Amino acid sequence: MPACGGGSSSNTTTGGGGGTTSGGGGGTGAVNPPVIVSVAAGQKVTGVNVSVATPASPVANAEDLGVAASLSGASAANTGATIAQGATMTVLLFGPGLGGSMQVSVIGPSDITISNVQSITASDGTAGVAFTAAVAGNAALGGRTVVLQDSNNNVTTFTGGLEVVQ
Repeated sequence: MPACGGGSSSNTTTGGGGGTTSGGGGGTGAVNPPVIVSVAAGQKVTGVNVSVATPASPVANAEDLGVAASLSGASAANTGATIAQGATMTVLLFGPGLGGSMQVSVIGPSDITISNVQSITASDGTAGVAFTAAVAGNAALGGRTVVLQDSNNNVTTFTGGLEVVQ
């Protein structure tokens, strides 16, 4: 069964919502709940202070995933890759904003051990991250989601793109 998957990205930001506090010198006061404001592109908003944080540049986005015995000549695709039970292989992901300082995890059973996370660069200059994945001999079969998180808590995933096979 071929691997499936695709990259997706999310960026967590915090915005203001018109809340105020009263009291002073360490006292406590009432906090107004945030006001939800829905706007369409180009629409003007009056009577409320809207704060939009600038996303990290570039926003991390895992676009291609591959599995190889070594980095030499390795490749990745937007369809993902397979890794066999009992194998220890290098997993590589490419996309804007990816790098070796990211935390890497795999969603699913705890039968894949991750180590040696490092920054890599594709032949076309695309940033990437590589890590060693050691799959248990009795690992559950099926697709796994690889999660990458940067130091600003921005998260990107490659959903279902790492498939454990026999």
